[in-house]
Amino acid sequence: MAEMLQGKNKVLLFRLLNESTNQAAKLVFQTEHTFSYSRALDRIITKDGTIVKVGELESEVSIEAIQSKDDPVREMLEGAVKKGEKIELWEVTVDEALKEGDKYPAVYAQGYLDSWESAANAEEQATVSSNFIVELEPQVGMATLTAEQEEAVQYVFQDTVVEETPVNE
Repeated sequence: MAEMLQGKNKVLLFRLLNESTNQAAKLVFQTEHTFSYSRALDRIITKDGTIVKVGELESEVSIEAIQSKDDPVREMLEGAVKKGEKIELWEVTVDEALKEGDKYPAVYAQGYLDSWESAANAEEQATVSSNFIVELEPQVGMATLTAEQEEAVQYVFQDTVVEETPVNE
């Protein structure tokens, strides 16, 4: 029987393209994102009937998160939109049922943020939202998460006994 995929299991990781020696990192407190694909379809009326001219694939990712007081990824993304820097983005589906070995299903894209909005409502948490415009076509594959990245997605089970190396160090 088919099972539902939970939205909370799809997380975004980011990295500046020119910093490929660094590992990708998760924007904290992500609340929602939408990965969208679209094509322009032009209808051309002919004497024989309507034909359709298919345009190029366009993709974008809208991003929403609650602001953290100290998140280097948020700072990097805000700087990237201001400087026009190219970013790498991974949408990783962190679901143990879909995991193959140590890899999770993922969509990878390169592109630019075309906006950055920082909202501060008096009655709610401060939020950020942005829109990532994909250059070329997103690629589907499997992505490895480091222990640190997995911990950023969800803390791991800890035993009740004292560990040799404390988790928070």
